[in-house]
Amino acid sequence: MSYLQFRHTPKRNPVKKSSQNQGSIRKAFSDFLLVHYGDKYLKEINRQRSRKNAAAFKNVLNTPLSKKSSEAIPLVGIIGGGFAGMYAGLMLQSLGIEFELFEASKRVGGRIDTWYSSSYNASSKDNDGLYGEVGGMRLPQFSPDMLPVQQLSIMLNQVLRANNHTEQLVKWRKFYYNSPEQRMRYNNMDAPIEAQHATLNTLNFDKANGGGIPKIWLSPATDAKGVKYLPINEIIGVVIQPFIDGITTNFEEGFKKLLVFDNYSMWAYLTNVFTLGELGDYYQEKMGPKDANLSYNITSYLETMNVGSGMYSVSFAEMVMAAYDWGGSLNPYDSLDTSIYMLTVNQGMQHLPDACKTVLNFDAGIREEDGKYAQQILGLLPGDDGTKGYSPENLTKDAQAPATVPAADATAPPLASPSFKKQRVFTEHKVTHVNYDKSLYGGHGGINIGVQNNKGEKFSKQYAYAISTLPNGNYLNGELKTNFFDNLSFDKARAIRECNYMPSFKAFITFKSQFWAILGKRQGEGLGVGTSDRPNRQIVYPSYGYDADKGVLQIYCWAQDAERMGALSDQERVNECLKGIQYLYPEVVIDQEFMGYKPEEYTK
Repeated sequence: MSYLQFRHTPKRNPVKKSSQNQGSIRKAFSDFLLVHYGDKYLKEINRQRSRKNAAAFKNVLNTPLSKKSSEAIPLVGIIGGGFAGMYAGLMLQSLGIEFELFEASKRVGGRIDTWYSSSYNASSKDNDGLYGEVGGMRLPQFSPDMLPVQQLSIMLNQVLRANNHTEQLVKWRKFYYNSPEQRMRYNNMDAPIEAQHATLNTLNFDKANGGGIPKIWLSPATDAKGVKYLPINEIIGVVIQPFIDGITTNFEEGFKKLLVFDNYSMWAYLTNVFTLGELGDYYQEKMGPKDANLSYNITSYLETMNVGSGMYSVSFAEMVMAAYDWGGSLNPYDSLDTSIYMLTVNQGMQHLPDACKTVLNFDAGIREEDGKYAQQILGLLPGDDGTKGYSPENLTKDAQAPATVPAADATAPPLASPSFKKQRVFTEHKVTHVNYDKSLYGGHGGINIGVQNNKGEKFSKQYAYAISTLPNGNYLNGELKTNFFDNLSFDKARAIRECNYMPSFKAFITFKSQFWAILGKRQGEGLGVGTSDRPNRQIVYPSYGYDADKGVLQIYCWAQDAERMGALSDQERVNECLKGIQYLYPEVVIDQEFMGYKPEEYTK
């Protein structure tokens, strides 16, 4: 999920491109690892394969492939029931390799996590919109890196249908990312302003209104096409576009050029590498010498408007890749279509990991023919007629592709025979330690995994291999005498030690009426995201439930803003959110609209 924003109208989107030729960030990163570390990995694989008793170990590995699944011994232990763990399990299941997966919490999904109000009721028009996404909440509809997520949902649905679990089918609905009527307010402006009127507004960042930015950057200019713009709003597009063009033209070569600056943060690149002369036609002499870098005030403005306080400490390369991935929200079949297309799971993202869990606990899972059909219907593979199109059957009416997108020619395979249940996913089972034991599997070696269940019972499991999908911060297990990992290699220990986490903050506030939609007259059309410089930073408007009276607003911020919010008590955080909402809606008496402080029902 990209956090990168741009203060641009769709017609002036700085990363506009056709994504027909868009490469995959995942593939580029995999290639990068192979180039720089491939020899090391290959050496380790060959070492394992060359053991004296490798033949005997191979027989052990082949055991589940030659026996009935009900008799097969699990050979792989998976630690963590987030998406990485479950996807690993789905791959093993499709290959006929038995495994067991352990998740410490009561739910699966990891950072895919939907909060449902205690009043939520999917069958009630008035209460079916009382939820929000704690974790990932949207995905670009046409992104090459996100199409496989849609592919997964189609494959899961095939298995769910075959086993008469149609109530769990995963459907996608439209996520409304922006609108001309979403609100903005900064620096004690007299009143909020709508996005459609904000392109040439200084938002009080200019010196005349107490800001620190010279007039030249916030004075309207006219481009070659006669379109007016503020010079400061063109900077990020100019900075990022050459790298976007490079990876669009030749992804592998462009990615290599981007990584030249991998040691720079976004802030460091703007203030130490980028020069005013690189603004090209947007440069004016009054801005300063052409060899000068961007000033503190200019960079602070860009950080404030495009992301959040302190977020330009993120790698420059990561910011460019986030902008590139944002191109996946554009229609790849029509370069003139500037609309943003995003999806979210109908009735909450939690339905997707829950479907994964159900499928993993069937003996038989996803088949090759299910995968091929899903790829064809999404345009990842040519259809039966040899052309590519996009027409997945699990989109709600509002999420249907625009008319310029051709339909895919693909025939769904017959459903598989119903399968029996076989538990592989164990929730409320915390892994406390993992260690290598060279005596296991006839001296070839294997993995001991210590597990504690929800009753406090501890036991040990042995596997030929273990896949750990935990975030590095979770390797601190809190146990008194047991480390999660002992005797790690230098490289792995350093990776865990150096991994950096950026805080984020979300809150969900329930109101008696959806005043935001009523004022904007956009019931059923979506509003997108309102922004300000208050601590709450962003208001994410719901993309569902417009036919109800009550509604939930989601507050979202990152980095230093999130740290400040996180330092407060729960009720104090809610109060700050309410003040931030009031700032964007001065004509509404927010206290009267607020349902009241009631954690898990009206607030989260």
